Amino acid sequence: MKESFSEMRSETYSPEYIARIRWSIVILFAVIAVVLLGFFIDAVSHTSTDTASDMIFFLFFLITGLLAGWLAYQMIRNQDEKISGLLINHQGILFLNRKEKILSEIKYQDLIKSKDSYTKDIYSESQNLGKYSNFRKNLYVHEKDETGKPKKKLINLDVIPLKNRYDLIGHFLKGVQTFRPDLKIDSEVYKDFYLDEKTLRYAPDHLKSDMKVKIITIAVVILVIIAFRYIFLDEV
Repeated sequence: MKESFSEMRSETYSPEYIARIRWSIVILFAVIAVVLLGFFIDAVSHTSTDTASDMIFFLFFLITGLLAGWLAYQMIRNQDEKISGLLINHQGILFLNRKEKILSEIKYQDLIKSKDSYTKDIYSESQNLGKYSNFRKNLYVHEKDETGKPKKKLINLDVIPLKNRYDLIGHFLKGVQTFRPDLKIDSEVYKDFYLDEKTLRYAPDHLKSDMKVKIITIAVVILVIIAFRYIFLDEV
């Protein structure tokens, strides 16, 4: 069975392209920090200006400067400690560095069943709950924590920019079906990640249909808000 289960690797954008984008962001924040510092120096040189306004410029300078420095550090720190690729095989999901060394992994054998009768063993959920929830879904499984108790675990594939995110999720689910048939997968997972339930491959048509529904929903909400504003509030 292990020999027949194919591997799937992550498909990412070229490292040079990603590096250019990241360094552009660093430079942008650095330029903003320099401009804010200039505003602060100019403000404090005029005693007639408000001290509170001066401190606001200085505060924003610190924030943007520190952010630029942190981003630059993340760019130049030890590349061998950074995830640069994903591999899904008969073991599970392997997070690899540029030298193909495993930095972390999620193994099929470590997954456990949910203790909550209302929650499937593998399910999808919005990144934020309640009034701050959004359309984007994440995949969750269950593992044991340090004390041996079940806990939910996020399958975070967004640690690097991916071209084949949904195919990777589908291949992971295929591995679950193959090696852990005792685990139950919520049927909503296939819809949330635009997968064909039979092949577990990414189905672009499902994404297009979902995007149309979301766009229409957002448009209707905006129209309702506008109508409420101009029809009902004007009568008050």
